[in-house]
Amino acid sequence: PDGTLAAPGETLDKRWEVENSGTCNWNNRYSIGLIAGPGMGVPVQQALVPALAGTQTIIRMIFIAPEEPGNYRSAWQVYDPDGNAFGDPFFIDIVVMEED
Repeated sequence: PDGTLAAPGETLDKRWEVENSGTCNWNNRYSIGLIAGPGMGVPVQQALVPALAGTQTIIRMIFIAPEEPGNYRSAWQVYDPDGNAFGDPFFIDIVVMEED
């Protein structure tokens, strides 16, 4: 969840449940791109998980918490095959703790 506490360098398995509420099936020509914040070890451009129109799916990314303590937030956006953004952006929001 947002605000998750993480140790420096910790691996974070983030998942978002999304719905393809459009009329087009998502295939390997659809993508996800970083639009703000740090990538935290994830490729800044990647394929969107395929999903039929009208179905739900899980977008999963494995992040690595930064080494420096602080608040970190990354924003991601979905793009169609022509590079047009659609849908709402989605986020990961973490707090990296200081090591003892």
